[in-house]
Amino acid sequence: MRIDPPVDRDIRWLYEDARMLVVDKPADLPVHSSGSYRFNTLDHLLRLYRPGNTIHLVSRLDRETSGLVLVAKDPEMAAILGKAPKRKAYHALVEGVFPPGRHCAVGEIFRTNAPPVYSMRRLENVRLLPACPPLPDSPHAAATWLERLGEGPWPGTTLVRAELVTGRTHQIRATLRSLGFPVVGDKVYGPDPECFLRFREDTLTADDRRLLRLPAQALRAVTLEVLGRTFHTVRPPWRAEDAERW
Repeated sequence: MRIDPPVDRDIRWLYEDARMLVVDKPADLPVHSSGSYRFNTLDHLLRLYRPGNTIHLVSRLDRETSGLVLVAKDPEMAAILGKAPKRKAYHALVEGVFPPGRHCAVGEIFRTNAPPVYSMRRLENVRLLPACPPLPDSPHAAATWLERLGEGPWPGTTLVRAELVTGRTHQIRATLRSLGFPVVGDKVYGPDPECFLRFREDTLTADDRRLLRLPAQALRAVTLEVLGRTFHTVRPPWRAEDAERW
């Protein structure tokens, strides 16, 4: 009998009506079946908690990204929410002292197709601008608003607010790494991408854990605006004490 790896099931319910849900997903929970995960996923758990509903994930997050996920409970509502204007903001805890102010990070994003992690993205010609310029009609164009919010829980770390202009795969993480401010705890886009390979093989060292600081990447979808409603995460901010429990 197949057994999925253990996950964090601390799903927090923010809103529910007859046709939609907004939940606050923990880090270390895949949103859908992939690789070793078939049952320990957000969509499978929601189907267990709401039998009789057809669950449609309108928004998705990486397994280690926590925060708000929009869910429809029938196909028609999934179509409505899929077309509805949405605004989502993220918080990222990054290594380094991010510059003050609000900036638009603009560049071209590409898949590396190279070791150590072939699915990694990289940003080329990345630059911080005071305003977001017109973007070329290209699948590689990427733009992200970034704003320094304050110091992080460790010296030399910064809390940054991010808002997507374009929606490319791994855009926030790849952008911050390309700018020299990798997300704390990020095994792929952090200081040493080899950490991801050791994590996958369950061979992370004590030095790896000190380098990563946290067991999961410090990226969270913190606000979601849709259909005239605004939702906010209910998860506490990252703390230095979180590293002690790893």
